[in-house]
Amino acid sequence: SLTAARLGLEEGQELSEEAYDEILKSLRKSCMQKCGSLLGTRDYSEQRLREKLQTAGYPADVVEDALQKLRDAGYLDDLRYAESYVRTHIQDRSRLRIMRDLSAKGISEAYIEEAFRSVSEEENIEEAQRRQILRLLQKRGFDPREATFEERQKTMAFLHRKGYPADMIRQMQTKNGVTPYTPEEYADSSGNGTEGQEQG
Repeated sequence: SLTAARLGLEEGQELSEEAYDEILKSLRKSCMQKCGSLLGTRDYSEQRLREKLQTAGYPADVVEDALQKLRDAGYLDDLRYAESYVRTHIQDRSRLRIMRDLSAKGISEAYIEEAFRSVSEEENIEEAQRRQILRLLQKRGFDPREATFEERQKTMAFLHRKGYPADMIRQMQTKNGVTPYTPEEYADSSGNGTEGQEQG
């Protein structure tokens, strides 16, 4: 196994209790050092950090012990991670896309909702979503005065795949919507509004 190879042991090799305790102590120290190295470069959700450590070959009990120590020390906090992620991406990704991203990283639904509530106290999330839709419409050269039904449907499908709600898309597709936009807004943003960059 990866753990056996890490310790220079052969599969099935018997160990004394003293040797086992010494190896376990060494593994725990090494695991914490690995955590420090990983967290020193970026934040991780608990699930992603767990996956990283398991892939590195650390036993499950050693990994869980390390994660608990990090939680107790405040270095690992999924709610804080979710709030930071929402705050970072609310200007370039749809709410649904962010929710999917966080869920894939192992963040609980409760923490995701709490993160959005927290960030919404700092900025208008709905307005940020509308600005994103407007930028994407501008990038596609969509003009509500000239768009055909087919063009509107294709644009609707494009934005829907990105996670924006249908009612908001319809509002932004018409000059008479809740948040109307003008030809001047198109001219003003040409070359300025860009879609958010993808991150790994």
